[in-house]
Amino acid sequence: MTATSASVRFSASGMTGVDAFVKLTGHSYISCCVYDDIAPILAVKDAHVDISITVPGRDQVTADDLTMARLLAAAAGQYAAELEKFAAKAPASACPPGPSWTCSGMRRSVSR
Repeated sequence: MTATSASVRFSASGMTGVDAFVKLTGHSYISCCVYDDIAPILAVKDAHVDISITVPGRDQVTADDLTMARLLAAAAGQYAAELEKFAAKAPASACPPGPSWTCSGMRRSVSR
């Protein structure tokens, strides 16, 4: 299995980009940090890669921020649906072991 990785690309003029490739496992951490006076922060952590997602103005949420959050939620929903379809094709014995996973028939769910 390929591990979570991150790389920084540099050019003669400075940094040109950061690539993070996160392989979610039972050791990954995903949460939404909610506060009373600032916008929430979505956190994804695995190995040495930490990703925090929030809005540009932490004390203000715009229509564009809501649009992007809905696109993120739709993409995450599609990702989960595609994983479920892929898992349904695998035999029940393909369910990974460990306390973070439960297997029931053709469906897997992560308990967090």
